[in-house]
Amino acid sequence: MREAARVACGALLLAAALVGCVPGADPGAGPGSDPTASTSAPGTGSTPTEIPSWLLECGADDGKDEELQLADLDLTTATWATPPGFEVSTSYVEDNPVERIHSTWYAVPTDPVLPSLNVVQVVVYVDIDWGDLADGCGRVPIAAVEEKLARYREQIGAEPLSEARTTELAGHPAIRQDIGLDRYSYAGWWLFSSDQLLHLYCQWTPDGDREVIERGCDDLVASLAVG
Repeated sequence: MREAARVACGALLLAAALVGCVPGADPGAGPGSDPTASTSAPGTGSTPTEIPSWLLECGADDGKDEELQLADLDLTTATWATPPGFEVSTSYVEDNPVERIHSTWYAVPTDPVLPSLNVVQVVVYVDIDWGDLADGCGRVPIAAVEEKLARYREQIGAEPLSEARTTELAGHPAIRQDIGLDRYSYAGWWLFSSDQLLHLYCQWTPDGDREVIERGCDDLVASLAVG
């Protein structure tokens, strides 16, 4: 990520993103119908429709530490609020996107004002490809997520400053990790769906004020809503 040409900070690698479908009722069922109920007329003695085993397993806790539940949401509809003491900026662009960008948003501190590249941001990517890794419950192995995040880091020459861990963002399972690049570091959150990625991250430079950025970041995270 870099500031646009009119801002004197020069070209810069993007503070890049590192790094479902929850089955519902029978598609042929009408609104309010019960997918487990018998479709036979009363009194015929037919047994109820059998529930697929994979559907029964979707709510199971077994293996949840080895899998990430993809959000069954349109992440492009996410909303959030500008943190207090920050203002929206149009002076930044993503220099090295790791997936196809849908939208970007940036805010810079104004109280106090900090040097360039101290910024909080939300980037939404689309056309994420999990191949055949997602199961019928919209879950992917954590190992596959870690591999995707490692590929993103390699693309931009970043290094992890902390272990990637599962957390929640806007009430949905997400990944949280601190990342370092040559000129700045950032705290990042990654919220994946079956084909989208919402990357919220907050970066600071050595001559900036990390506490100011982290305070704004906490407010930004708390305000994010999806669905």
